[in-house]
Amino acid sequence: MVKSLKKSGIKYAVKELEKHSDQRGWLVEVLKRNELKEDIKQIYVATIKPGKMRGNHYHLKRIEWFFVIGGKTELYLEDLKTKEKIYLKLSSKKPKVISIFPKTAHAVRNSSKKTIYLVSVQNTIYDFKNSDTYPYLVCK
Repeated sequence: MVKSLKKSGIKYAVKELEKHSDQRGWLVEVLKRNELKEDIKQIYVATIKPGKMRGNHYHLKRIEWFFVIGGKTELYLEDLKTKEKIYLKLSSKKPKVISIFPKTAHAVRNSSKKTIYLVSVQNTIYDFKNSDTYPYLVCK
C-alpha cells in the first residue's frame, strides 16, 4: 500500500512492503512498473558507514525511491519553500520504499554501529556535467 503524504510543503510517499521470509532468507518486492508514473532510468546501491551521512542536497527534476536493504538509518526531509522538516526511521527489518520528489531536500544518516546498505532508484540518469544535485544542509 502506498501512502502519499504531503505535510505542508513536504511531498513524499511511503510504501510499506511485505517481507517474505523462509529458511533461505527474505525477499521483498520493492517497485512495480504498474505502480509508477515515471520511468526508472538508474539504480545504485550505496553504503553508509557508522556515524556518516549521505545527501544534504535536493533536486529540481529527479525523483528518487530509497530502500534500506541492510541495517537501520534515519532519513531527514525538508521542504525548500516552507523550511518544514520531517524525520523517518528506516530499517531492513520493516522494509519501506520512500519516494522523494523534486524540491525536497534530503539526507540519510547512519547513527548505528554497523554499515548500512541503501538502494536508490531514480527517474533520471546522473550526468556529472549537469547533476541536478544542489547542496542544502538538512541535517548536521
